[in-house]
Amino acid sequence: MLSKNGKSTPRVTSLLQAADFEGLLEAVPDALVGVDRAGVIQFANHQTEVLFGYDRDDLVGQVIEILVPELFRAGHQGMRELYLAAPRTRALGQALELSGQRRDGTEFFADIALSHMDTGEGPLVIAAVRDMTDRRKAEYGRRRSDRLAAIVENSDDAIIAFTLDGIVTSWNPAAERMYGYSSKEAIGTSILSRTPEDRTDEIQSLLASVRAG
Repeated sequence: MLSKNGKSTPRVTSLLQAADFEGLLEAVPDALVGVDRAGVIQFANHQTEVLFGYDRDDLVGQVIEILVPELFRAGHQGMRELYLAAPRTRALGQALELSGQRRDGTEFFADIALSHMDTGEGPLVIAAVRDMTDRRKAEYGRRRSDRLAAIVENSDDAIIAFTLDGIVTSWNPAAERMYGYSSKEAIGTSILSRTPEDRTDEIQSLLASVRAG
C-alpha cells in the first residue's frame, strides 16, 4: 500500500484502486511523492522512505517542504507555485537539481523530475527524486583529475610519475625538453635507465623506502 495505515486522502483513492498504478510506484527505483496544489503530500512510495528516512505514513499530510533543507524552503515554495501556474513534464537530468533533507537532518544533492496529473478533484504534482551525491563526487573527482593533468602538462618543470617498481607512467612535455626523450620513449621503461649511473643507488634506496611506507 502507498500508505500503510490507510492515510491516503480521498483525492487519490481512484488512483489507488488501480493495482497496476500502485505496483508501478512501488517498482520504480526513484523516490516518488504526490503533492496537491497546496503542497501537501498525498502519497509516497517505499523508495521515498529509503531515501529520506521517514515512514510514508508520517509524510502523508505534511507539506512537501519537510523534505527540503530549511534554507531553501521559501524558495522551493515559490518554485512550486510557479510550476502549478504553468505545469509541464520535466524529466530527470534536465538541470532541475536541488537539495534534499533526510529525517536525520543530513542533506544530499537531488535530481528532480516533475509530472502533472489532473485527478478531477484538483491537480497533483508527482515528483521523482534521485540522490545525486555519488555522481556529484565522481564528477568532482574527474574535474580535479583534469585540472591536475592540465597543470602537469603545462608546467615548466619536469614532472615524472613512476610505479613503486620504478616503471615510468607519466612524462610531461617539460621532461621531454629536459631529458631529450619523448613520452613515448620514456613511458613503460625503468626510471633507472634515465638516471645517471652514479645516482641509481640513490633512486633504488628511495623506491625501497617508499615501498616500506
